[in-house]
Amino acid sequence: MATVTVTETKNLEPSKTPLHAVFNYYSLPTTPAIDDLSILNGTSPNITSCSVPVADLRSLSPSLSDFNHASHGFQILHQPLPIDASHDSVHNPSTLVSQYYPSITSLLKEQLGVRSAVVINSTLRDIPAPDLSTFDPENPRPTTGSRSLSPFFIAHSDYTPAAARAHLRAMTPAWFAETGTGDGSTSAEERDLFLRLRDEIIEAEDRAVRAAGLEPRDDHTASSTEGGGGDAERKGGHWAWDGKAYAGPRYAMFSIWRPWETVRRDPLAVLVGGAEPNGPPYVPLPRTYRNRPGCVSEYYNENVLVRPPTPDNGHVWGYLSEQTPDEVLALKFYDSEALQAGGESVRLMCPHSAFRTGDMEDGPVRRSCELRVWCIW
Repeated sequence: MATVTVTETKNLEPSKTPLHAVFNYYSLPTTPAIDDLSILNGTSPNITSCSVPVADLRSLSPSLSDFNHASHGFQILHQPLPIDASHDSVHNPSTLVSQYYPSITSLLKEQLGVRSAVVINSTLRDIPAPDLSTFDPENPRPTTGSRSLSPFFIAHSDYTPAAARAHLRAMTPAWFAETGTGDGSTSAEERDLFLRLRDEIIEAEDRAVRAAGLEPRDDHTASSTEGGGGDAERKGGHWAWDGKAYAGPRYAMFSIWRPWETVRRDPLAVLVGGAEPNGPPYVPLPRTYRNRPGCVSEYYNENVLVRPPTPDNGHVWGYLSEQTPDEVLALKFYDSEALQAGGESVRLMCPHSAFRTGDMEDGPVRRSCELRVWCIW
């Protein structure tokens, strides 16, 4: 694994010198083979390590309260812990779905001003390293259950723009029933509103796709047959659309990331310097999703693998030192408004990664939870 040192610190105004830490990047400029999950479980040879600056967000200008998801791709929300954060409590799916999910959707409505917020899934991270003996290639990221993951040490942002749209389109009317997020987690009014807005979004996207001279198509599996998601297999439909001329409700996908206790090891960092508004240079990791509750039986998707920094485009990362459970990070994966603005005023995504520093490695294992959430304004 090669190691490169980058010292670029433009676009930052730190009150103290950032530390340096090693971040892992996908090293090749070409798209990986479809479902190359060695990248996700850390065994791929195509990962390079770079020593880059990491600034404490508490030391930067603007202040913490000035960071917002539109301009920066992330936002720091504040909420007292709404549930008991003990191991048994957070590993109880019923507690998460019936208590924690509603508390987070209420938080997003209050602090982001969204009309509708629906949790997609949850992931718990409270083990120090991945257990490859339990790695499930059909579902490498266990969600809404008692299984745990370790911190993820590869620079990424979960979905390409078309992949985020594909997730929304893959949902079925049975979503709430099959994911267990019906009564006790959401109200009938909340469910009806979300499904109605989802239909409005897809109809508006299809109109824009037609206006661009393309044919809307939701052949979910067409791109995952041969060749690993090559462009020739996904011509037409929203996969070939640039997202422009969309006139439906603004919508976004977020990760809502919270530690269950103060972070003293393996903190989460966000890319704050050296990236373009619509994201840094990246390659897609083609994926096939199968048998996901509430979705069509199989559909094609893409994860975002961030390319390494260069001498002309250095990266600077930021983190919240000793982040507390009351400090909740909203990390953006996709925002329909960013494509309308052309990246000039609204960030599309927030690249992120866990990282290690030597003075933290004797600390207690990080315990954290992330929810993927649809937000519609």
